Amino acid sequence: MEPVLALENVARVFPRGIVALRQVSLTVGAGEFVAVMGATGSGKSTLLHCAAGLDRPTSGSVRLAGREISRMRERPLTRWRRDRVGFVFQSYNLLSELTVRQNLALPGRLGAPRRRGVEEVLAAVGLDGTGRRPVGELSGGQRQRVAIARALVTGPSVIFADEPTGALDPATGGQILGLLRRAADRDGVTVLMVTHDPAAAAWSDRLVLLRDGTVAADTVTPDALTIAGRLQSVSAGAIA
Repeated sequence: MEPVLALENVARVFPRGIVALRQVSLTVGAGEFVAVMGATGSGKSTLLHCAAGLDRPTSGSVRLAGREISRMRERPLTRWRRDRVGFVFQSYNLLSELTVRQNLALPGRLGAPRRRGVEEVLAAVGLDGTGRRPVGELSGGQRQRVAIARALVTGPSVIFADEPTGALDPATGGQILGLLRRAADRDGVTVLMVTHDPAAAAWSDRLVLLRDGTVAADTVTPDALTIAGRLQSVSAGAIA
């Protein structure tokens, strides 16, 4: 079966010769939950942006949900991303003045298919009965649940999560990670998550460690304490 996400020899060089990614190759299958970690400047966010089609690699190829996206024109790429991808960010990216239901309706108003009902996804993230509440009245954890519900409503092939628990307390963050874990296990959604937190990464199936824009390690995810040790070793230039 073709992987949902495949990066082959992806490099990204920014102006002034700043190299963010160096010949990165990575494949992720359906329903797989992958955590990407590394020190500041290791290329984590650039990897996520290239994989999601938010940025274009300088060289190499990216296949997302069966399509080569790295050389697609901007308009069809935007449509493909809209229809196949969900995003969950640390800052939620919700419209606070709109209700929960209105925020979930936004992808459809932009032309995305709505493959799941609003009430269904709200129930799935534990927000039954909140559809008419303004997002601005919700707690941070509730807002992140709305963001996950919005990501799920289109029935995406993959969810890209960028520090989804960074602004949350540990207990609330664990609830959010449980929802992403359930999306992978129950719904078969591929999850690629960038995080700095070993406890968050421990929810994943695979752990990818970056160093200086390269993949330093790609392993089955161990426990949080082992993750912390490996991250420290990789950041220091050795692989545990």
